[in-house]
Amino acid sequence: MAALFSIIVTAYNSGSTIQATLESIAKQTNDNYELVIVNDGSTDNTLDICNTFKKDHPNTRILTKENGGVATSRRKGVEIANGDYVLFVDSDDTINPDLIQELVNTTTKYHDIDIIRYQTNLIDDEEYKNHERYNFVDEPETIRSGLDTLKLWTGSTIKYALYWLFAFKRDLFSVIPLPDIRCYEDVAYIPLLITSAKEIVTISYRAYNYTCNRSDSLTNSSDDENHRLRAKDFYDACKFATESFAKLPGVTKEDVDFFNKDYDRRLKGFYQGIPDNLKSEFTSMYGIE
Repeated sequence: MAALFSIIVTAYNSGSTIQATLESIAKQTNDNYELVIVNDGSTDNTLDICNTFKKDHPNTRILTKENGGVATSRRKGVEIANGDYVLFVDSDDTINPDLIQELVNTTTKYHDIDIIRYQTNLIDDEEYKNHERYNFVDEPETIRSGLDTLKLWTGSTIKYALYWLFAFKRDLFSVIPLPDIRCYEDVAYIPLLITSAKEIVTISYRAYNYTCNRSDSLTNSSDDENHRLRAKDFYDACKFATESFAKLPGVTKEDVDFFNKDYDRRLKGFYQGIPDNLKSEFTSMYGIE
């Protein structure tokens, strides 16, 4: 029997975009999936749109919770998912029609695969940026261990710590619980999921359409107080990642040293990106220069 996929959509006040997201999911050429929508206490018409959509799509479930942020919404989505694998779609993005079919093909070919990485298109990306910065196709359909994959991707300039790039075997989420942090959960958690995987494969299918330039997002906010909050969030995410990585079964001292070095690099890179007037504050709080 083919694997079942749980598509988790987290939504907060997404009334202007979520219809297109849901329609892209409904256009899948393979229906071996369930749709789990987690409504994070929206105050606009998001829930109405989802309820209307559900009437014609019985494989859809909706959970409404008090507003708590995307991390708590993802956690709830994973908790109630029934699929063998879970994948995440943001409520202002879309997926392409053959994604589930490509995932079914891959899991049929590689029965024990834990994580499948696919490719993305960037919508409204800034012209000067590398439009392939989330796409990694090194020897597609080569099976690697989680730790080998992490080292390969860490050594590349291509970004990987993003939920919407992967289909994860749901059992991976039981190894280390999702962190209870406000922001940068992907930085804190995805490398741990990757390391926990026995087998990972990358496919060349361009599955995901990511909308860039979200000026209203938390991480794009520009006032000093939000920069302070972001600094704390990023530090907490890095601390969670390094402390949890050291506890994973099978990692060696050399692996821990490699991982700590990478996260030290991340912290220093983050420091370089904060406003100059806050750098001394960041240094005194976290000892990063």
